Amino acid sequence: MTKMKPRRKSTRQESSVISSDGPNWVLIGSIVGVAAIALIALAVIGSLNPTTAPEPTPILSETVTNANAYCESNPERCVITGNTDSEVTLIEVVDYGCPHCANFTATKAPTLHELYVDTNQIRWIVMPFALGDLTKPSAAAVMCANEQSSELGLEFHTRIFRLQGTNAVHTAGGFSDVAAGIEGLDSDALDACVDSGRYLEDVSFNQQAARELGVSSTPSFFLNGRLISGDQDIAVFTEGIDAALN
Repeated sequence: MTKMKPRRKSTRQESSVISSDGPNWVLIGSIVGVAAIALIALAVIGSLNPTTAPEPTPILSETVTNANAYCESNPERCVITGNTDSEVTLIEVVDYGCPHCANFTATKAPTLHELYVDTNQIRWIVMPFALGDLTKPSAAAVMCANEQSSELGLEFHTRIFRLQGTNAVHTAGGFSDVAAGIEGLDSDALDACVDSGRYLEDVSFNQQAARELGVSSTPSFFLNGRLISGDQDIAVFTEGIDAALN
């Protein structure tokens, strides 16, 4: 009987066994290559879309307990008009996206100004405020107008409410349009001020000050320190001012 010689394992099989026991350099090289490409892609994306840390919110250094004293100490943040020597002060805290603020400005403020400001009986102060980031540019724009004079600041404050309900609301273009319609206001200077963002930090300070004083909605008023919330009937203001004057 012929004995069958034992079959020798093929070289192909031996090589396969040896490869499986050691590192697969082809696979490792592929993984390294893919990782390198991914890192390069992330670097390119990062260069196209640079990210920076957000600016920290400025913190008001002083504790605010009196709205009148705050505006006297920071006249660049408030529009101060009327009789500066009067013992009666009405402070109006407004947000320029607030429809109730717009209504008060259009329907009640003119009568109150005629009765008490034009007759030199009281001091009237506007504190530009913002309920959120969206309306901060408008408050800062009012401060830019106030930089030229308090009378121009008050007129700009009055007219800026007309931007509500338009595509120009809270925009530099809208501010330019308002400024162009106010006699004596340097619209180029106002544009430059708005573009610089000079008063955005001051709006943040007004936000903190007003909240320390108890403001949680707009419009809010301080009549000789007494808080009046909301677009109240005009009698609330006339009776309060008359009582303070007497």
